[in-house]
Amino acid sequence: MISSRHRRFLALPVLVLLSGACNKNSSTSPSATATPTPATATVTATADPATVVVKASPEAGYAWTGAFTVTVSNTNASPITIKSITTDLQQSSGGIVITPITGTDEVFRFDVRAPGNRIDTNGNMAVPFTFHYTLPNGGREAIVSLAFAVTTDSGASGSVTATVSFQ
Repeated sequence: MISSRHRRFLALPVLVLLSGACNKNSSTSPSATATPTPATATVTATADPATVVVKASPEAGYAWTGAFTVTVSNTNASPITIKSITTDLQQSSGGIVITPITGTDEVFRFDVRAPGNRIDTNGNMAVPFTFHYTLPNGGREAIVSLAFAVTTDSGASGSVTATVSFQ
């Protein structure tokens, strides 16, 4: 059995907790929690040359080869990290993508020799590419599309694209 003296000591912490809520002059203001929208990273990519004159590929299984360099430039207030590079090669004519007939597809492989994945503020990185390919129409004209996914140290993310013509 708890004595009345012990009951007073047990009730004291509860009264201290509730005493702040008894103030007649207290007011409650609504609060809102803002969910920050992720910022977008500002990055540019420039291919050099933008039009590549291809030559016969020395690689078995591929008819053509072409090489170029993409320079990725960071104009953000913090360094960026390149998270991934996505590429595609499509046959074309006069700069227009030509969809292969059903059951055929472009065959290609590429070598990328990125010197790293981090670019300092106001810095840039040259990323060399070499493509080996064969087109279903037997031609050599193609368009290469590249996308670089990046994030900044401050949490912003974005992507930048580059396009190169093979002739």
